[in-house]
Amino acid sequence: MGRTEQDDNVLLDALRELNGWVADGDGRLSRSLPLDDSQHAELAEHIKIFADTLGVRPDVSRTDEATLIVLAREGGFSLTDVTFAGRVETAYITIAGELAAPEDSSKGRFRWLRRGE
Repeated sequence: MGRTEQDDNVLLDALRELNGWVADGDGRLSRSLPLDDSQHAELAEHIKIFADTLGVRPDVSRTDEATLIVLAREGGFSLTDVTFAGRVETAYITIAGELAAPEDSSKGRFRWLRRGE
């Protein structure tokens, strides 16, 4: 049984509540979080717990200045993925404090990324 239009609307409504998460045309959901090394380590522990609890397998990578989280699932992301993203966002806000200030709210908190962008 596939997703219905109502299912897609629920996903879109949930995504609108997330700050900075990007969905691309290939069904990936991602977020780059500016964190230092100790904050990254703390968030990584939370991510492991959330991922194990929800049965998702995020790709988490670290650059000099940020932590990148990518969820990719054949057929696109699901409500479980959005739930995971919400839990990560809450943990990020707790860990990063002022660094986690919302992005420019005039643009909305969630955006779709077109292929090749």
